[in-house]
Amino acid sequence: MSVAGCLGLSDGDGALMCEARKARRRWARERPEVAVVEDLVDLPEWALAAPNDANAVLGVLASMTEFEPEAITALVWALLPGAEKVAGQGTDISDDIDGPVASQLWVEASAAYRLTTPNIAGAIVGQTRREVLADLGVGDFARRRDRAMTCATGDPDLLNEVPCVEPEADPGPVLTELFQTGFAEGAINGLDYWLLWALAAEADRQNVPARRGRLGLTAPAVVEAVAAEANLAPRSLRKRAARALDRLIEYVEARDDSEAVRGVEGPASLSRVDCLG
Repeated sequence: MSVAGCLGLSDGDGALMCEARKARRRWARERPEVAVVEDLVDLPEWALAAPNDANAVLGVLASMTEFEPEAITALVWALLPGAEKVAGQGTDISDDIDGPVASQLWVEASAAYRLTTPNIAGAIVGQTRREVLADLGVGDFARRRDRAMTCATGDPDLLNEVPCVEPEADPGPVLTELFQTGFAEGAINGLDYWLLWALAAEADRQNVPARRGRLGLTAPAVVEAVAAEANLAPRSLRKRAARALDRLIEYVEARDDSEAVRGVEGPASLSRVDCLG
């Protein structure tokens, strides 16, 4: 897997890129600044060769992300080399770094219209790196988060006075495996992979009980938070997530039927379907 693969942007002929390339032709007429390359596919290579000029072009794309979904795709495509570098540097921290980097890159690009810095590439890739490392508990950003949590909750020793409750089984490893295999087998596409990963990460951040909203993935607070970061309508995002989860359920059921015929037991498959359904 790669960052580009997780986003469905492994090449310039995927559905997302086709829409963005079509939009770029319109932008070239309306915003001549983005007409620096004949095809959007060539933008990353051009940006690496002309970093000073690239930030001006990326700034135009960033300003369009509030109302043009295709501009988000174009911006993410242009920044993929930087994101892949971030993922490459993090392989010693996590065996599955590509998914978190892809998810965070899309979130940062979706909110790029809020940026005021002229260094668009540095801001987005840098914030992607900081957020991913913080989620993994690494770096100064993670430590600042811990300090903020301590300030919000007061004396951390007081937490010892909270009555113990039986913890719920952590669905994270099972979901990670399911998302990866489902994507690899074509049950979901790259955008679905990113969406489900983002929802899972947000559900974890909010500590949503696994018994709610399909393991917490479609809980209202989770959907609204991801929708706000990605500049998407919560209702549409929830529908897409539900469809993706339904396809995963169908994939698991079909796989288990096939394995049953061969006399092969599919570990944890039933629990996955029950939890997501």
